[in-house]
Amino acid sequence: MQDKLPAGWEVSNSQGSWVAPAPPDRDDEDAADIGAEDGLEPDDLRPDSPGWEDLEQEVEEVQVKSLLDDEVFGSVRAMVEHCKSQHHFDLDEIRKGHTLDFYATMRLVNYIRTQVASGNSKPDCSNPQAWMDDKYMQPVLEDDALLYSIDDLAKPEDPSDPLAQPVEGEQPTEGQKMLVDRALR
Repeated sequence: MQDKLPAGWEVSNSQGSWVAPAPPDRDDEDAADIGAEDGLEPDDLRPDSPGWEDLEQEVEEVQVKSLLDDEVFGSVRAMVEHCKSQHHFDLDEIRKGHTLDFYATMRLVNYIRTQVASGNSKPDCSNPQAWMDDKYMQPVLEDDALLYSIDDLAKPEDPSDPLAQPVEGEQPTEGQKMLVDRALR
């Protein structure tokens, strides 16, 4: 196993521990060769060298398709407001009225998208049993940004919003609480 590890890595498990040899030290000649084929000097490769501050991190734009028409929005909130103002369809009220958690909201979104795709431009969302079937766990749209952003529907200021509540599995155990208490003493 030791000869399969990258240089400098260490692995421990129930079968033992392995340490790969440290990477060889580079001499100045090797360092000078890095980037030389691209016309770069060794100092050009340092993050604090000039020009790096202009580097912008890639930010992927969200494209959220409306639930009820073909318009696309840059945020979940903008789409919800559009549905409310243009179609008198209040996704927040439906979620709140039926106390929908993450998975129930996912089913609701897929139910609405299925209904709209079949020609029903104003789906009836008064009975949650309509969308509780597991078939609505399957996305209707490929790479549906709304499904990836369901947490953005949460209203943290509303204590009754199930999406704003921490998931039970995320609650600290008694042991974790004790460790935190000890650390704070």
